[in-house]
Amino acid sequence: MSEEFQQSDYSMVVKRRDNGPKPWRWEIWVAGRSRHVERSEQPYATMAEATREGKAALKACLNRLFPHAA
Repeated sequence: MSEEFQQSDYSMVVKRRDNGPKPWRWEIWVAGRSRHVERSEQPYATMAEATREGKAALKACLNRLFPHAA
């Protein structure tokens, strides 16, 4: 997948996916795709918590896909 896209094509979003006590999930998207490429396995109680974990997940994803990037 990294052959087709650049790092700047990837983004992380936080979405409210439920009405329960933990409604927030992060998702990693790539430009031109109609589905997320990664999603949090667990929901989060706050948007801030999901954002923090999602940013870390995006960084890990990019490091996996683009290991030689600066």
